[in-house]
Amino acid sequence: MIARYLNTRYVAGARGPDEYDCWGMTRDARAELFGKPLLPSCPAAKPGALKEITIACGDVSETYGLNPSPRVPGAIATAWRGKLCVHVGLVVEADGRQWILETDVSIGPCLTRPSKFEERYTRVIYYAD
Repeated sequence: MIARYLNTRYVAGARGPDEYDCWGMTRDARAELFGKPLLPSCPAAKPGALKEITIACGDVSETYGLNPSPRVPGAIATAWRGKLCVHVGLVVEADGRQWILETDVSIGPCLTRPSKFEERYTRVIYYAD
């Protein structure tokens, strides 16, 4: 099932099923792979709109009871630079290891080792319900 997401294409603002941005992929994969409720699409949280992404991150976590957690499968990985949330991904398991399922304009859809994901940002906060 993860392979389906790896075979999509990055498009800014896209919400699937064949094209995604980071939030679109994270919300759909979380619902499909982990049976979690589908989170809102947050149309204002488009790539580059860092203030809107940060506000949406806070609104979604508060409204849907997502709390900071350890890195566990199904957790949303929020990537921060200073006080701004700049990217999101989803913790998944494949081949007996944890990965971050993510997509971005520069890399497209991929599985990234958590340590590599974390070293790209000032901090990473994982949220789970």
